[in-house]
Amino acid sequence: MSFRINKSEQHAKKALPAYLIGLFGMLLSVVIALGILSLTDFELYSYSILFVLPLGAIALGMISTSVYTWRIVSRGYKPSRQHYAVSLLMAFITFFLIQYGEYQTTYVTEDHTINHQFKGEPIRNYTDEQENVLTFPNYLAFKLKTGETSFIHRGGEVIEMNSSSGSNWFSWSLSLVGFLLGSTFPGWFSQQGTLHCTACKRAYVTEHKLGELTFERVTELHDVLVQEIQSDNFNAFIDIVNRYDIFKNNEAHDLQETYVINIGVCPNCNHGYVIMRHYSRIDAEGGSFSEDNKKIVLPTTGAFAAQGFRYVKAV
Repeated sequence: MSFRINKSEQHAKKALPAYLIGLFGMLLSVVIALGILSLTDFELYSYSILFVLPLGAIALGMISTSVYTWRIVSRGYKPSRQHYAVSLLMAFITFFLIQYGEYQTTYVTEDHTINHQFKGEPIRNYTDEQENVLTFPNYLAFKLKTGETSFIHRGGEVIEMNSSSGSNWFSWSLSLVGFLLGSTFPGWFSQQGTLHCTACKRAYVTEHKLGELTFERVTELHDVLVQEIQSDNFNAFIDIVNRYDIFKNNEAHDLQETYVINIGVCPNCNHGYVIMRHYSRIDAEGGSFSEDNKKIVLPTTGAFAAQGFRYVKAV
């Protein structure tokens, strides 16, 4: 009896788990935050707009999970609830790693000026008002009780303003929420403008444009197009698309809504799709944007998709 080794499965088993590769994203987020802190004494993670939009925390949260999400998507998987849960955990850990890194790089000079350039004595050699040694938890509590709020002046100057304990806790909590929120953005962005194969759930569909029809024409011909797809008749399908293509009929300049007709195939299981992507014009120069919630996805056979790809290459 003989056995054949599936090399792709063997390679998949050897590949590092996504969360291990994702550690690079966490490290990058920490390095950026602490690097800016060391160079400018500015806490990027606490930067917010109008005290309610934690822009700095969102950006660092996105960076912390970007590599993890990239690894998932690059292997053909669609981010799931489990992946989002891992992203939240990674962002949570990264947030406190930045806090701990700040603690380790906080020094006090002889004139009692706090800096992050390793000048003077480390903050851990000091005590708070109750003579508690400033361990990391004590330092964090002391900072939130007596800290300052950082701003960036238009000219780039960092400005510190005294703030109350309540506002410090609010700002810190807002930063944590921003970090967690930002960690989910890479997963959301990775799915925009893409179609994940519903047959094997292991890859993103490769798409090629066949033509572009008006919104009204697609509405009118929808049942006919579906019938040709179900009949596995690509020639009849493409004849309809070509007959009413807006560019071949010089209709493109007057339209507000169109559907781009794409042929797609899953690179993993060869399952075929016809994807009709809805576009709306936004300016007189022809700029438009795609509305993902209005796209139409019709499954086809692999043979239908193969004919479509041969047609695209021949045109």
